[in-house]
Amino acid sequence: MGNFTIAVNAVLPLLFYMLIGQGLLHAKLLDGPTYQKLNNAIFRFFLPINLLMNVYNADIRSSFRVDVLLFAVSLAAGIFVILAFMIPKIEKSNAKRGVMLQGAFRSNFVLFGLPIAASLLSEKQLAMTSVLIAVIVPLNNVLSVVALSIYSDHQVRPKQILTDILKNPMFIGTIIGVMIGISGMRFPVPVDNTLNGIKGLVTPLALIVMGGTFRFEALKDSRKQLTITVFVKLLLIPIGGLLLAVSAGLRGENLVPMMTMLAGPTAVSSYTMAQQMGGDPDLASQIVVFTTILSMFTLVIFITILKSLGYI
Repeated sequence: MGNFTIAVNAVLPLLFYMLIGQGLLHAKLLDGPTYQKLNNAIFRFFLPINLLMNVYNADIRSSFRVDVLLFAVSLAAGIFVILAFMIPKIEKSNAKRGVMLQGAFRSNFVLFGLPIAASLLSEKQLAMTSVLIAVIVPLNNVLSVVALSIYSDHQVRPKQILTDILKNPMFIGTIIGVMIGISGMRFPVPVDNTLNGIKGLVTPLALIVMGGTFRFEALKDSRKQLTITVFVKLLLIPIGGLLLAVSAGLRGENLVPMMTMLAGPTAVSSYTMAQQMGGDPDLASQIVVFTTILSMFTLVIFITILKSLGYI
């Protein structure tokens, strides 16, 4: 029961924060436009500082592992390629194919990876999580564009994608943190206290905003596609990916971010991207909602099992 309690304690606060977001929306203390502005501020300002300080506060010289980074990138790309071949064989609609592909491989790594890692690891062990987020999130964005483009009239523009990655605030924040960590430079105490204060604010605020932006539409005509995508996202991919990660010798601070990368729910932004690129927005919305709700249970199971086996 001890490991199960640890797992529940790591996951339940995420659900509570999102419920607070919905509560504030229904109480009309915050509205949709306000949440959208907060969401923009989080991704452009607050999260980059969070990632920067995670790397800054850790011993980046001893905790950074190129092999773990390469493993994560190879795993993410491999999952994408396999699903890109599988999904067209079970779904005929192009509008749904791209959404299913994106929904199955693209995790909400930022909003779930950081708080779960912080619950299970010490502050000194969070550097690899931040580095993986800075690399995997842009990679997922690129693969999402490809996923939706191959089933639509949109063209993939490699030069524009590379520019977007280099301009990504989360990528910039992590790179700055890595450079400062390697140089050994330290912030003045007032600056350090301010940035660490912002760091502590980010996760609750981001999850509250995520909860407030959820729209629980009724199921329409996509039950089959939704069921398949949720099953692949929350069970098939995590089980297969974690078996490979454990077999490769990943443990502790290197396995925890891999778990949230694989087992986390579909990213909220996948709905907006599907809407903009000709995908089925209703299916995309339902995938986000259902993977987020059900992941609260599946994550507890994965954490409990990995803790019981001594892997994390």
